[in-house]
Amino acid sequence: MAHIWDRLSGLTRRGHSPLAHEPILSTIHDLTVKTLQGRRHSVDELVQALFGVVPHDDLAEHALDMLVDAGPRLWIDLDSALRARVHGYSDARVIQAPAVQKMTNPLAVALAACGRDGRGREEALKHPAMRVDPRLYPVLTIRTTDWVTAVQGRAERVLAGVLARADAGTLLAILPMAARLHDRRRGQHAIVLVEDALLRADDMTLAAVRACDDPRGRRLAYQVCLEADRVDQRQLVAAALHESDIVVQSRCAERLSAQAVSQRRPEVLDELLDSASARVRVEALTALIQLGRTESGPRLLDDKASMVRLTAQLAVRRAGADPAELYRQRLVARPTHGVRGLLAGLGDCGTRADAELVIPYLGHPRPRVRAEAVRTLRRLGADADLTALLEDPAPVVVRNVVSSLRASGPGVPTDLLWTLIGPGNPRHVRRGAHRLLAEHETWSRIKADLILVTDSDDVLSRQARADLDVWRARDFTSVYRGPSATLLRDLETLIAKAETAIGADFARMLRWIIRS
Repeated sequence: MAHIWDRLSGLTRRGHSPLAHEPILSTIHDLTVKTLQGRRHSVDELVQALFGVVPHDDLAEHALDMLVDAGPRLWIDLDSALRARVHGYSDARVIQAPAVQKMTNPLAVALAACGRDGRGREEALKHPAMRVDPRLYPVLTIRTTDWVTAVQGRAERVLAGVLARADAGTLLAILPMAARLHDRRRGQHAIVLVEDALLRADDMTLAAVRACDDPRGRRLAYQVCLEADRVDQRQLVAAALHESDIVVQSRCAERLSAQAVSQRRPEVLDELLDSASARVRVEALTALIQLGRTESGPRLLDDKASMVRLTAQLAVRRAGADPAELYRQRLVARPTHGVRGLLAGLGDCGTRADAELVIPYLGHPRPRVRAEAVRTLRRLGADADLTALLEDPAPVVVRNVVSSLRASGPGVPTDLLWTLIGPGNPRHVRRGAHRLLAEHETWSRIKADLILVTDSDDVLSRQARADLDVWRARDFTSVYRGPSATLLRDLETLIAKAETAIGADFARMLRWIIRS
């Protein structure tokens, strides 16, 4: 969303004339952004603003540029809004706007092509601008899915004519919209026309189209090119390494891996092992294993991505070695790099006896390493005293400690937890203590909630109130035993203190339950 805002803001700042600073254009800019953000009624207000500028050719030109820069999704929203019930036949702005009826400028043609009347939509498709103005091609593409047969047929013929002489700019104007119409009942018409145009294009045009700013359009372009074998090895490597869209990146890596296996060329995969994408690394390593090249397995054993580590472990086993033993050797050496991956890898294939190797890393200076050590101990099923880490300064460590302690059952002294939930501790420490107390037993949960519901920390108080609401709605019917005498007195005091926060009715209900 941010890039759309930047592009639209840049358009109104640059301007092509002093008209760029007209208030109505600023309004259209703001409504366009709000529509893309999903704000209700913004698209209806945008429609009204567009009908306000359409009689003025200069303003209409600027407004149309903004709509084009906003991308294909906006056109889909506008197409629906222009025929919505709120714009009935009595709405002069929509039905009787002379500029739209006469189609005096490209914006008027676009609005007419989205109108309620099928004849009007068909007339708009006949307008010369629909064939030569790339800004209108998204609307033309939408009309190929029209439910009126005559309109749909006209749109297909016009689009076919446009694509018959398509250059890169034309394809880039049509491709993103066609990709979005793919799942519509009549969406295949545009897809077939676009695919045929892509197959006719030369390599330079295809390279430009594959650089489309729109991710969906880029996916469609790559899909067609890959199926037609129109992407060479160098381009596949570049896309697998640098493409920002993970779908395209993965497809290119899959194709490159398949080629490497079929052609027995493992050397083309080595570069992919350093990709930032875990999927690409997995594809490359899997292909290398299929080719009998397992020597890359050990260097990826410490990968942060579990699917890469597991594939690397398979490579090590195929080579006749034990990955768990390699993890042990590296952790004993106290490495400075890749520690998280080594700990996680030992958790993948180690045993409970490996806990002695992991425990020293609970004191590692890096929080993420400490957290991974806690996770590894949990995955190994090892017994370790993690109580001291409940006060760790890093929230990620405390979260993992709490998860481990909850999985292992009661064991933390409640006196310590009541101390940690107090106001003198960091929020993440107090939250962790609250979660463990809530797991301890019902009345500890209620007491912890009542302590926090009046706390000055708004985040903790909201969470406590939410937990009380859950207990009242779902869990209180399973309470069969009241609190101890000491806890009863504490609860009565806390209920009186929290009555304003929880409401008199809930307070009265709690008093009745704890005394029953």
